[in-house]
Amino acid sequence: MTRRIGRLRTALAVSALATALTAGMATAPAANAQVAGQASMVARLTGPGAINDTIGKYNMVGTDLGVMWDNGHGEILTAFGDTQSFNGWSLLYGQLFYWRSNVLLRSTDRNLSDGMTFTSHAGRPGHAKRLLKPNLRREVTIIPTGGIAANGKQYLNVMSVKHWGNPGIWNTNWSGLAASTDNGQNWKAVDAFRPNGGGNHKFQMVAYLKVGDTVYMYGTPDGRWGSVYLARMNEKDIEHLGKYEYFSYGRWVRNNPAAATPVMGRPTGELSVAWNDYLGKYISLGQGDNGVVLRTANRPEGPWTSGQIVVPANNPYSGYAPYIHPWSKGNTLYFTYSISAGYQVYLMKLPLFRD
Repeated sequence: MTRRIGRLRTALAVSALATALTAGMATAPAANAQVAGQASMVARLTGPGAINDTIGKYNMVGTDLGVMWDNGHGEILTAFGDTQSFNGWSLLYGQLFYWRSNVLLRSTDRNLSDGMTFTSHAGRPGHAKRLLKPNLRREVTIIPTGGIAANGKQYLNVMSVKHWGNPGIWNTNWSGLAASTDNGQNWKAVDAFRPNGGGNHKFQMVAYLKVGDTVYMYGTPDGRWGSVYLARMNEKDIEHLGKYEYFSYGRWVRNNPAAATPVMGRPTGELSVAWNDYLGKYISLGQGDNGVVLRTANRPEGPWTSGQIVVPANNPYSGYAPYIHPWSKGNTLYFTYSISAGYQVYLMKLPLFRD
């Protein structure tokens, strides 16, 4: 019996060591080649002095984010966060601006060298409407974090913000999915909510990547200080959380978000992921504590490089939330970038290098 127990302990130890080595190989960052220069500003997209008349056409004085995705029909859909407009009633409550939680603009502009122009919006003429109404008894706002076209629909992942803390820190109630069958004009919540707890805590903010009929979903906890986790599903199952698989120590585990292990390091905030033809790699942009971090990988699950800073922190001052433009081509990567001072969204460009 003693020998049997000894052999069993040895076998378990060897198995544990092999698992640890496999896990390390699966999550170790790849070599960190410098594949880009420093980003620079192309144009202001929203607000006073912007290349788009967002005040006159959409009643958008100030806003942030600019989460973009290809709708599959020759348009880019762009979702924005909390949005300001002038409303005399707000003065009665001691506020200069009236706030609505989320709006959507569309673009067909493929010449991004001089900026990104918007061509239409969700809402009535002259007013980009609120897409999803928050319950102010339970949440401060509802904020878009990622969008994708799948199953002939448009999908928007959102987070319910419970509390805004110091810069880069906030708490959510849940993250969830909404769907639109009319190109973003109207949205309906899908029964695919993730309460902020357990394994679902890892997917309170998400970025989508579509490869064939597989949708990859990169998740981070609320705020800008967590690691990045990965799930995948067939696009036909995007509304069914029980069919999601989670990347865990180099393998895929079904219907268990708690099993997900990091594929990119912390701290990472607002994230976007895309395939880049010029580099021949998958790329990601994420908000880190030292600025915007660019990472690359040969496969959606990685290993991802540890990354390089392409927009230093506070240069421009108070910048955050880099979202890749899906139509970026050649050796220039375009992305939206929010600047808190002035509360507007800009288009940025990033030169790419290859061997």
